[in-house]
Amino acid sequence: MRLFICEKPSQAKDIATVLGATTRTDACFEGNEIAVTWCVGHLLELAPPDHYCDSIKPWRMEVLPVVPKQWVLMPQEKTKKQLNAIGKLLKQARSVVIATDADREGDVIGREVLDYFNYQGPVERLWLSALDEESIKKALHSIKPGAATECLYQAGLGRQRADWLMGMNLTMAVSSLYALPGQGVLSVGRVQTPTLKLVVDRDLGIEQFKAQDYYVLKALCENINQEPFWVTWEIPEELSDDDGKCIQKASIDEVARKINGKAGRVTSFKELDKREAPPLCLSLSSLQQLASSQLGLSAKHTLDIAQALYEQHKATSYPRTDCGYLPDSQFAEAGAVFDALKQIDPEVLPLIERCSLQLKSKAWNSDKITAHHGIIPTLNPKVNLKTMTESERNVYQLIRAYYLAQFLGEYEFVQRQVTLDIEAYTFKASAHLPGVLGWKSAIKPIRDLEEEELDTDASESIPKLHDQEPVSIQKLKPDSRKTKPKSRFTEGSLIAAMKSIANYIENPQLKKILKETSGIGTEATRANILETLLSRAYLKRQGKQLISTPKGRELIQRLPQSITNPATTALWEQMLEDIALGKHALDDFLEEQSDTLSGMLVQLEKQKPASHILGSNSTYSCPDCQKTLMKRQGSKGAWWGCSGYPQCKTRFSDKHGMPLIRSTVNLQ
Repeated sequence: MRLFICEKPSQAKDIATVLGATTRTDACFEGNEIAVTWCVGHLLELAPPDHYCDSIKPWRMEVLPVVPKQWVLMPQEKTKKQLNAIGKLLKQARSVVIATDADREGDVIGREVLDYFNYQGPVERLWLSALDEESIKKALHSIKPGAATECLYQAGLGRQRADWLMGMNLTMAVSSLYALPGQGVLSVGRVQTPTLKLVVDRDLGIEQFKAQDYYVLKALCENINQEPFWVTWEIPEELSDDDGKCIQKASIDEVARKINGKAGRVTSFKELDKREAPPLCLSLSSLQQLASSQLGLSAKHTLDIAQALYEQHKATSYPRTDCGYLPDSQFAEAGAVFDALKQIDPEVLPLIERCSLQLKSKAWNSDKITAHHGIIPTLNPKVNLKTMTESERNVYQLIRAYYLAQFLGEYEFVQRQVTLDIEAYTFKASAHLPGVLGWKSAIKPIRDLEEEELDTDASESIPKLHDQEPVSIQKLKPDSRKTKPKSRFTEGSLIAAMKSIANYIENPQLKKILKETSGIGTEATRANILETLLSRAYLKRQGKQLISTPKGRELIQRLPQSITNPATTALWEQMLEDIALGKHALDDFLEEQSDTLSGMLVQLEKQKPASHILGSNSTYSCPDCQKTLMKRQGSKGAWWGCSGYPQCKTRFSDKHGMPLIRSTVNLQ
């Protein structure tokens, strides 16, 4: 018997249908000497610390770190039945095909089961990019040998074990040092804690920001044909601050006085024909940024939708990709994709009619493909938009639009730039004149959510001018403005920050190194990291914004930089990528993690706090003193007390996880 091990039952059903294994049992599909079974995510988990150290409870610094000499996997209780069923199938199997999700975590989910049951037979790997029938058939004709993804499995083990080492040990250490009895666990993680630091730093920067006045001078001019346009005085270096702004109002007033009623002349006029290529197809992180900005969806919701479009609807390709490029070999399939899209949604026909199969954008580049290509529509013409939720349709349409944009040609526009001399003062302006819309007729490009909302002095239009042409000044407009802080993080912009972590590092050498990494977290894990920070009350949502809570801020302020530094985590992620490429050994990586962990614990011990109070696990305020209320566990259940104790002894009963403000609680 040939055994296929999938990640989920739905995935198993799709593959079994193509293979002709149509007889369903409790644990698999069977037929044609084939069995197709499934995991339900991870069927196994790493043993907890007390498995390796009997004296670990209560948590205390002197027994840390716990570093397993031999890593032990334990069955998850809720899925033990399915695990045992796979074990029985493995005893009958002549060979095994790992058919879990085609990524690092998918390899771990499948292979850890083989290791647990000590399976020694032949192993192959089915690498799927989509779950429609044609894509499955195509993948079945190009099954990889198991050895082809062995390094990927090693990287997955590295991620799993490093998360355990750092997460378990640091959480035990920080909780033992800082948490009050009954306060609960103070969670620390290899990725979540540096991510939290990004938000805390941004929030503190905004709250401590002091706006500064600066000044600009604009002039409304006319050319000899009496066509109006605005220009702005270019601040000379000797009058500008480090950001190129004029902070002396007197300088603006003096220039305005000197040029009032005067004429100027054109010293330079340029008219540049420009073209802009379409953006790449969507990766998961770019889809999450787009959905956050345009649809108001959380990163986790977007991931769930993308997974449903892939698994349930068979409408789009594998979603957990960090790549927007497409393989050259799939360019020939574009016509068939168009045909499928027209059958699925006739309303897209006018847009497809403007597409040209002769246009091959920069997105088609096999050399730049990572483990998976960009997210695109499948060849499946049976996709039913009516079975999708509104959010699923919206996300599907975004993916479809970015694919069709590759066939709509470049966006063409004219850039006009003018420089004037007015009484020896330099004034400038630029204008953007749209021409052929091309790909912009299909999509709104992703806003760079990290970009400041900079004050722009671009003119709406500039007439055609000539060098040395005289101009008259019709109006002067001195303007007072204020500098602005950076924007709060949204889920989309925080995902972008995690991916482009080099932008947040000041050390030039480290910044250069980190530009070559994929940031902190992975496409598959970043959304869950944000949900973890929210569920543990380190972050809270405020509209579209993510804001750090007092608990999150105090945690970051108390921890050594070695634990909170995102650069450290980014370098670890690069090591994991190197393991996946066979450039770094798993054992060496884990030894480095253990050494780093020991140093972190020493730093924590050195700065042992005088007070054990650390923030709160809520955002509720004490009505008497306005300090934060903390949820605690007592002999009679949960209750809430003021973090200002003993100065403030206010306390409340708990009702459905919230303080019952009108009722006090008896602790006797």
